[in-house]
Amino acid sequence: MELCIQNLTKAYGTKVALENFSYTFTPGVTAVLGPNGAGKTTLMSLITDTVKRQTGEILYDGADILKLGRAFRAVLGFMPQSQGMYDRMTAYDFLCYMAEVKGIKGRAARQQIAQLLRVVNLEDAAHRRVGGFSGGMRQRVLLAQAMLGEPEVLLLDEPTAGLDPEERVRLRSYIEALGKNRIVIITTHITSDVETIADRILLIREGRLSAAMDTPDFLDGAASLEDAYLRRLHAL
Repeated sequence: MELCIQNLTKAYGTKVALENFSYTFTPGVTAVLGPNGAGKTTLMSLITDTVKRQTGEILYDGADILKLGRAFRAVLGFMPQSQGMYDRMTAYDFLCYMAEVKGIKGRAARQQIAQLLRVVNLEDAAHRRVGGFSGGMRQRVLLAQAMLGEPEVLLLDEPTAGLDPEERVRLRSYIEALGKNRIVIITTHITSDVETIADRILLIREGRLSAAMDTPDFLDGAASLEDAYLRRLHAL
């Protein structure tokens, strides 16, 4: 199982958001770090094919994702940093709707939804309307919908934004477990959330991949991932 990105470039007008990006993602948790505007969200958007690439390839197990089409979307889970939800829907109804979109039906859908509501600690709020949810609760609903269908490739854009410390620890442990048998890619500004769970760290700056290494090598004796990140960022 591998997601291979080769010479990927995307520009918006004269602004180059991603330039000749190449990297092969394999099972495990890969954290993508970088300042605002570095190209992290563009990378996610290209993998999900919500924006069109200009040059380069994205291959899943050797096949271009554009040719795979629906077959790739079936193994892909995506948690955006924010997403419009139907505020009059309950959390349960929203997950049923997303399961239908993903082609998961009947008993399989009900079983997955019940399990995921337990995982994200929303069982007691399952039948409340999401319009009344806090930001952190909405984040948990988005994580649950990303996990529907047990995806082989999971993209998480700032997954712990808005969560309280206890929920952040809980979700970190869950994400770490997920990475044992699938490709998990996390973009985040909260380095402490990935310091103990990321197998690999990618550093992106100005649309280019500046560093890619196993987490212990990235730390290189620094007191924390944040210190290592800042040191490497300012050294570029």
